[in-house]
Amino acid sequence: MVNPRHGTAFEVPPDWEVKSSDVFYGFSDHADPDKPVVGHTAPAFYKYKWCSVDSDGDGRISDFALAGTGTKGGDGAKSADEVARKTATAWVYGAYTQPDKDAVTWDEPVEYTTKSGVKGSYVKARSKGAKRTGKCASEGRAVAFGFKNAKGDFVAWDFYGKTGVPGAVSD
Repeated sequence: MVNPRHGTAFEVPPDWEVKSSDVFYGFSDHADPDKPVVGHTAPAFYKYKWCSVDSDGDGRISDFALAGTGTKGGDGAKSADEVARKTATAWVYGAYTQPDKDAVTWDEPVEYTTKSGVKGSYVKARSKGAKRTGKCASEGRAVAFGFKNAKGDFVAWDFYGKTGVPGAVSD
């Protein structure tokens, strides 16, 4: 995947469903559906329609993927550590624990250099003990790699996925 908006590129396995680089995907605040909690562009999904549900009975079906990935801007972050932490925890909160922020845990940032020489930091986050309702709900995790793109802007690659369910993506 190439995301010209953020000057990023990444690979996904061949069985993932790739969307266009200009597609935005994310999760909104359950209390205010017009307010996004987290999102990224150039998304790709593993088992895009893993679970489908009409949660409010209005006839519109919402599809939930088993996992997803994409890239996003740094939202004013001042370091790779900061963009990685904020991104990983926001995905876990948005996708798996809302409205319970206390159910999000994360590791300290780890410095990392990719095989192509990109230096940055990654953070792993996970949900633990959030109240889950609905047939598509589960615990989940995320990892985000924060780094500076060629323009010198902090950006992040992220992965989020369900845990504890059949077919979940392993570490």
